[in-house]
Amino acid sequence: MKRMILALLILSVVSCSKSRVTSKLDPNKRYYMKYETPDQIVKMRVSNDTLRLNFYENISVLVDPADYGNSWAMHLEQNFSNSYLKDLDFDALASAAGYAHNWIPINLNDAAPGQKTSTNVTVDGKQYVKVTIARVFEFYSKLGTNQAAVNQQNSLLQTTTHTVTFKAYYSDGSGYSLSNDGTFKIMYQLN
Repeated sequence: MKRMILALLILSVVSCSKSRVTSKLDPNKRYYMKYETPDQIVKMRVSNDTLRLNFYENISVLVDPADYGNSWAMHLEQNFSNSYLKDLDFDALASAAGYAHNWIPINLNDAAPGQKTSTNVTVDGKQYVKVTIARVFEFYSKLGTNQAAVNQQNSLLQTTTHTVTFKAYYSDGSGYSLSNDGTFKIMYQLN
């Protein structure tokens, strides 16, 4: 009788447990990611012979909650090739460990505390997760003289054609999805 009760107990526990099934990421798929992102701001100041340019990355992306929940990580890459920032060195708060030189994590799970937030939102009656990334890249350009730095700053204040392109995509730990790309205007301002 004890064996029968034990067998029934084991059977009931086994039949009630769920097996966790995770869906594999499709590397040939572009998952839904909609940018809700304004122009990107670069605040400038001159310090002796150096032009300092703080790029205020401010990105919001609406994503499907199921896709976001099934992914291992969301990644974000920046391409500055169509801007003055493209060949400049920078420092940034890269992770909980602190600042890094010429590096920022593309895996948003590794972003410094407070740089990435996610909230549930409803848009036109549909549920989304809004992923927001806010961090600062501290670029600098040594120009030899104070006047050269001032001249470059003044030139950038008149520039209206520079852009930054972002690539957002998912990873499941073994592969990557196709990226969703967005190009946004860079606005240079005085600090």
